[in-house]
Amino acid sequence: MKDGFYLTYADFRRNRAIEKEAVVTEMDRDQLEFMGKLMNQEKIVYRRDGAVQSVDPRIIWGFFQNKTLYVNYKEEFYRVPVFGSICYLVASVTVYSGGFYDPTFGYVVTPGRGKEIREFIMNYYDGEITELKSGRVEELLSRDAALYAEYKALSRRQQREQLYRYIRRFNESHPVYF
Repeated sequence: MKDGFYLTYADFRRNRAIEKEAVVTEMDRDQLEFMGKLMNQEKIVYRRDGAVQSVDPRIIWGFFQNKTLYVNYKEEFYRVPVFGSICYLVASVTVYSGGFYDPTFGYVVTPGRGKEIREFIMNYYDGEITELKSGRVEELLSRDAALYAEYKALSRRQQREQLYRYIRRFNESHPVYF
């Protein structure tokens, strides 16, 4: 796949990228991180179907750069290290904590927000990004009856330990085609 960005998930599925050659910019297109730097711009101007258009990078679905997919999750782009029918990614999300009283130290902890690293999966067939939970993975694995039966035969502990292995095996059995 060529370096470029996808306005929507439908564009991604149809492999209708706006390639970097179509972008109107003074930046050097030969830079290794061209697409990533482009996503940090205030707006992106590009040519498509003979017209010059512009888009806010925060609403772009994703982009390919150096044979790697990056997807937009809550207005930030995250690398997808495992690409297939079930994609896997790690994202830094903002979490909000309510205030509480800590009886051990005798003081009140005030409400606040912070960043946490979370794991996510994306179903290639609908583009939905959800937090990595065993129930959601089971739902996706159930599309392959033999693999799902093998996974369900494991104990809960073994399922947690081998979750990534089964995602990889599912992707090997169900390759993605454009």
